[in-house]
Amino acid sequence: MDRVKGIFNRWTGILGAVSAVGYLAIIAICIGDVFLEKVFNTRILGSYELVERCMIISVISSFAYAQTKKAHINMMIIIERLPRLLRLIILGITSVLSVGTTGYTAYAAWTQCRTAYRMAMTTGILYIPFWPFYLVVSIALYLLAIILLLDTIYIFAAIKSDRINDMVTNDYRMDLREAKTEASSAWI
Repeated sequence: MDRVKGIFNRWTGILGAVSAVGYLAIIAICIGDVFLEKVFNTRILGSYELVERCMIISVISSFAYAQTKKAHINMMIIIERLPRLLRLIILGITSVLSVGTTGYTAYAAWTQCRTAYRMAMTTGILYIPFWPFYLVVSIALYLLAIILLLDTIYIFAAIKSDRINDMVTNDYRMDLREAKTEASSAWI
């Protein structure tokens, strides 16, 4: 199971890099657009469309990467006070719901990708086709659903295994000392 998780961690690392490149592109387009407007009184044609497309990819691509790094916000401050079985059942149920909604959203993005391809849908100014962006969104969401499914399996396995319970608990809550260390180093 850890080997499978390692494979998906590599894929989410690639998506994290795609997200970072997308954010850098957004920054470059916005700076270039403002610079051209202030200096040459002109603008980048279709800058809004370019930023919009980059934002779609950047935001959605970061979700799976953040899940592998356990960077999403969890309400463990309340849940960790519950008995082990109840805590794991609550985490498991919310994980199952997350897998279902993410999988359905990925399927919807895939359906939208096929529709956009079939209808040759493009943006209004630059005529950028929509379907490649929906494809990236669909792949990123399917990958997120798989990562969430693996996490769900670990959560339910933690009911019977102390070792897996410790691993799941450590994944879902940060030690207070680590949080203080990170907060103090952020100000240095």
